[in-house]
Amino acid sequence: MSVPDSAPVVVIGAGCIGASIAYHLGRRGVRDVVVIEKEPFAGAGSTGKAAGGIRAQFSSPINVLISMRSIEAYERFAEEMETDPVFFPVGYLFLLADAERWAAFRSQVEMQRGFGLDVRTLTPEEVRAMVPELRTDDLQGATFHGRDGLANPHEITQVYVRQARRLGARFEFGVTATGFEMQGARVTGVRTSGGTISTPWVVNAAGPHAAEIAGWAGIALPVAPIRRHCFTTEPLPFAHERLPMIVDMKSGVYMHRESGGLLMGLANREEPPGFDTSVNWDLLERVVEPAFHRMPLLEQAQISNAWAGLYETTPDHNAVLGPPDAVGGLMLANGFSGHGLMHAPAVGDLIAEWIVEGRPGLDLRPLRLERFSEQAVLAESNVI
Repeated sequence: MSVPDSAPVVVIGAGCIGASIAYHLGRRGVRDVVVIEKEPFAGAGSTGKAAGGIRAQFSSPINVLISMRSIEAYERFAEEMETDPVFFPVGYLFLLADAERWAAFRSQVEMQRGFGLDVRTLTPEEVRAMVPELRTDDLQGATFHGRDGLANPHEITQVYVRQARRLGARFEFGVTATGFEMQGARVTGVRTSGGTISTPWVVNAAGPHAAEIAGWAGIALPVAPIRRHCFTTEPLPFAHERLPMIVDMKSGVYMHRESGGLLMGLANREEPPGFDTSVNWDLLERVVEPAFHRMPLLEQAQISNAWAGLYETTPDHNAVLGPPDAVGGLMLANGFSGHGLMHAPAVGDLIAEWIVEGRPGLDLRPLRLERFSEQAVLAESNVI
């Protein structure tokens, strides 16, 4: 399969981030964007394994601001993109059983409200009234934001691809990027299994493979692939359509409605970096034990399915966005640490704006690559 000889922008990776960037470039008048994807279809990597949560309840102000832009985009997504609804604002319910973390979350709520978010603090009794199946006697409290919710990762990505193509983008599936063409300290082209594409701009949207791509330009990008698991149950009578995403911050387990049952996930903090996406069934007990504690009725549930995907994780659990200082012609959109789908609409628009206008409409300096070598970084603490 041959690729075009040249393109105004080449995007490496057709997950939700790469597809969104291609679409937003088209909206800004950039035609003939080429998206390189080694998999046979869009979203076949991390995007397709995502749990689908969308939230603005972050500890870092920059993540709150990006989430707010993305939620606004998701709220109008169906109408703007001429598709069925893909976003369901059921809310995120963060449960806090530790006094110190509860105090931190209350402080975060003040910051989030300062940006205009209607985040509520709840007593254990109010939590139980919202979700009667939850055990709440050991909770300090909870936070809830009703405009947070759940989304369909596969459908969102396919819609972005479809609309990007309508605006002139070209997606090359089954084509592997293999290196960069360089002139001095500037990227001038992408070598692929289908030929070389000359271009003034390359966007690295390669998800868990981002560090390898950046390395072709001599850039040390601290993005590591970390496996994350999801387990789902058979249908349950209390898993109704308005059930919020439930996050127990003490154990780290999260739960939301999935195909009439519940999806349960938990990060294995001892998981080493790697590209293994097979299911580690030994982890199931570590997930269900805290889930049963928080929702005792789950003890009657049967596990129906499981899968594993990769978080592309940075040391501070924040994304790396923008051009690196050391290399021209390269744009980074990497390291989302589990919140790529949440931020895909805003990031796609901001990166496209950066390429076309010369700078983004939001101050993204907190997410520049050079933060790791220039100063002590402030980690995002609300990572699940």
